[in-house]
Amino acid sequence: MTIKTIAAAFWLCLVANLPAHSADYISPNGYSGLGLVPSAGVVSTGAAVLSYDTALPGFTTNTGYNTQIGLGLFDNLELVGRLATNDLRCNMFRAGACPNDSIRDFSASLKYSLPMDWLKKNNAKVAIGANDVGGAATYFRSYYVVGSKSFDNIDLSLGRAKAKATYAMLDGTFGAVTWNVNPWSQLGLQRIGGDSWANAAVSMPILDTGMNVWFNYNRRLSDSPLTNKQWTGFGLSIPLDRVEKARQANNPAPSRAVARLDQTELVDALKKNGFYNPKVGKTPAGKVVIALENTSYQWNILDAAGVALGVIAGAYADSGQDFDLVVSTRGIKQLLVRSNARCIKKWFEEDEWCEKFEVKSLNDQKYEDAEVAWGAAPSWQFRPEVILSPTLVSTIGTEASVFDIDLGLNVNTVVPLWKGAYTDINHIHPLNYRTTNFEPDGPFYAARLKSVTSRRMLHQLLSFPTINTQARLSAGMAYNVWDGTQIETSTQSNGGRHKVGLTAGSFKTDTLTVNNEKSYHLANYRYAWDDAQKTTTELTNGKFWGGDQGYLMGQKFWYGDTSLQIYIKRSRLSDAYPLVSFAGIQFSIPLTPRKNTGMEYFSVRGGNQWTYTIESKILGKDNIITVGPGEIPKIGDPLVQTLNRDRNTTQYYQSNVGRIKNAFVNLSND
Repeated sequence: MTIKTIAAAFWLCLVANLPAHSADYISPNGYSGLGLVPSAGVVSTGAAVLSYDTALPGFTTNTGYNTQIGLGLFDNLELVGRLATNDLRCNMFRAGACPNDSIRDFSASLKYSLPMDWLKKNNAKVAIGANDVGGAATYFRSYYVVGSKSFDNIDLSLGRAKAKATYAMLDGTFGAVTWNVNPWSQLGLQRIGGDSWANAAVSMPILDTGMNVWFNYNRRLSDSPLTNKQWTGFGLSIPLDRVEKARQANNPAPSRAVARLDQTELVDALKKNGFYNPKVGKTPAGKVVIALENTSYQWNILDAAGVALGVIAGAYADSGQDFDLVVSTRGIKQLLVRSNARCIKKWFEEDEWCEKFEVKSLNDQKYEDAEVAWGAAPSWQFRPEVILSPTLVSTIGTEASVFDIDLGLNVNTVVPLWKGAYTDINHIHPLNYRTTNFEPDGPFYAARLKSVTSRRMLHQLLSFPTINTQARLSAGMAYNVWDGTQIETSTQSNGGRHKVGLTAGSFKTDTLTVNNEKSYHLANYRYAWDDAQKTTTELTNGKFWGGDQGYLMGQKFWYGDTSLQIYIKRSRLSDAYPLVSFAGIQFSIPLTPRKNTGMEYFSVRGGNQWTYTIESKILGKDNIITVGPGEIPKIGDPLVQTLNRDRNTTQYYQSNVGRIKNAFVNLSND
């Protein structure tokens, strides 16, 4: 029996036993689609697809390393980032260091599927796309339009492309026919101009994680050397909204019994669920008020509300008690839930909506608790937090190498002092895990991580709910050696659609004799396109940390607690210097368990927003490594990060009330 026969038999057995699951395939050409031809569909909304192929279609040397990430930004738009190279490590700055006919191309591509109901009703789609539109160098740029039509288990695609670069193989008329053997495997034939290929693919889910993996095989049928005779690829699809993916997998929403408590057990039950300093009181009218400081639920303050409501319902449902729940962050009131314990219990246990339920932001309205008769719990309690998170310096797609990294650990110690005030001490510990270009004699050695206390700051948060404004005053040492002060503000409109902010500071260092002072001022405007704040546009303008003046404009997409921002920034040091421009993509995720209660007097956790940025120089004729321009000062977690990561409006909370029950079901301790 030949190896090919064994492989074919294995593939048939595999697809015969897989559960039904569809996949988002990424073409080595930089767009969604099986093989080399784009489909008229896009990557699923809220999905990130990592793919790898050994083919560089169209290039002179078409064997190499083709790594991509495809992102479903929203229902009809995808973004694909591509890193294509023939050699992973050679330094292109050195003559003769790389093989002849080598490239290293870092670029982006976009595809938009037209949102037309008529097409959808007829199982058809039409899309337009632009390939290789980012990066200083352009090798594969083309523009195209494609239409797709489904007939039962057969998909047809037909399109037309115009190449705008030497090695863009997507040019002229193209088409594809794909047979969906079943929901997890496909076979296809494709043609671009006078050249043809055959392909096959299989996908499978990874347990119940919401992720799936796929593999494909491609074979050239014509003689043109646009690609290798055959090659393989694989990909991994990851949902960016882990909470929503789990909810979809459990439809209808699961319920959970509320644990019955004696009212005298309420405080201990709240502590058991991670609220280290709960306060319980009563108004003269008999309403119960519960005030909590949230440190355990860092993904979203609605998680804290959901868990607390389950405890409150267990203690007061029998008496049908009305109550107010107030949740604070760093001593600043953020969230109010006003409801009835019996009503909440029925919602959580029987999925019967609680009509007597209000959820509001306390950033735009003052909560009066002067007349509340509190129990014996103190109003504020000393409790240090140690926040651990990775820190890294990295480069991607430069002439020096494909990817270089120096990895370390951030140890951030935060100690609350009084209402709204806390100290913030950050130390960087290199882990000595680095690529050779960060070693001595490497081009990035000077930028390596060093063991240093990078920040010692005192912060004071202030809230002015009557004008929907919050502020943070900071003083101390930042960026290893710079001493100074900063003010940061955030002011929102009543509905939260509009937000303006100001960041201004002045720092000085004694380690330099010249250029030893920094003064910066930045104005920021953010617009949310809907109440749920799933899509926001943000503009920052002014003088940055490096002294350069310009702007940064970004489009942010939220998928649950994961945010993805696409941005462009342009700035220069003075009129005597040229404008420097970058385009980039930034991921921000909570890098800590969704629930992390810690200990009663001490907590160790991860950060609620870990950010990684990939950017490339644009609008220039060189690809020389340039760092520094457009840097927004970071002297601790930004103010909006403390305010539920800029999701702290009544409209946002009301648009996401399902998150409250989800938190009770999945995070509560009995």
